[in-house]
Amino acid sequence: MALRDHPIAAQSEVPTASATVGPFFPAHFIGATDHDLTRRHPQGAQAQGNMIYVTGRVFEAARVPRWNTIIEMCQADAQGIYAHPADPRHAQADPHFMGWGRCATDQTGAFSFLTVMPSGYVDPLTQAKRAPHLELSVSGSGLMRRLRTTLFFADLVDNTHDPVWTVVPPARRDALLLRSVAPIAQVPCWSIDLVLQGESETPFFVD
Repeated sequence: MALRDHPIAAQSEVPTASATVGPFFPAHFIGATDHDLTRRHPQGAQAQGNMIYVTGRVFEAARVPRWNTIIEMCQADAQGIYAHPADPRHAQADPHFMGWGRCATDQTGAFSFLTVMPSGYVDPLTQAKRAPHLELSVSGSGLMRRLRTTLFFADLVDNTHDPVWTVVPPARRDALLLRSVAPIAQVPCWSIDLVLQGESETPFFVD
């Protein structure tokens, strides 16, 4: 009997439930310095540019904090260059800048990164001018897929010309703005709340 003719196989066309992300992430999933994008190695040289903290909290509906949720962040360096072959200038990227980081939210939904202020750049494919921005992804228990969004820095004129910013409905753009808050150890700090559902939901990309 061919496998496709087996009575069990014949019923396999019925869709099965999708798996969620998670269900949890153990402590060793996050390295002690994974949140620090300013160095490639703990004892390595520091990246060029102005250091900043990027902090925030992740909420479910009704402002319920999400703990043990993984936040991953990537960005261009202080010259607006990605250390990736897709960037025509990648050979000139800061060799000390990590460009990617990961951290987990705590019991209050809080997360924090140490990085440098990115510069804008011209998209090599579309020639569109990109404003300084951060790319964030969210993974956690109960999510059917990784959520991705782009965050912008408040009050930058370049935001108004950015092609991602302009496709977001004006009423929802504030949800993508990092705002300046009190510095941490004299390092400037930018912060945002990420809301996964409900009122003031953060705009996320559709796969």
